[in-house]
Amino acid sequence: MNLQAQTLLREAEQLDNRTLDDFIDQVVSLRVRRSYPQQEEALLLKRINKGLPTVQVQRLRALKQKLRQDGLTPAEHDELVRLIEKTENLTVRRLKYLTTLARLRHTTVRDLMQQLGLGTSHERLRANENKQ
Repeated sequence: MNLQAQTLLREAEQLDNRTLDDFIDQVVSLRVRRSYPQQEEALLLKRINKGLPTVQVQRLRALKQKLRQDGLTPAEHDELVRLIEKTENLTVRRLKYLTTLARLRHTTVRDLMQQLGLGTSHERLRANENKQ
């Protein structure tokens, strides 16, 4: 073992178990990324591009439109809330995957999103408002 590795090991001995587990996870992840960078990138891109099924997107749009025009029944309101929560959960996961891919490519999330042609949520919201 070289001097750097010995130093890392000594430092790791000072960590509490939870921090040590997190560190080990990061080291293993680093090893995997070095071994399979293209496969990891492809998997991350697939996950980044995953969205709601088309049927659910259409239903979400219909419910939003009905909300603006006529109002919703309690059941429709509950359905809208569930679809919005699903969308928000997908957005959170997408950001996690974007962050991982940005780290892998040694860039920022904002730059990566520009490279991939993805707008921010704020930009998409403004674009949708301009369509109406």
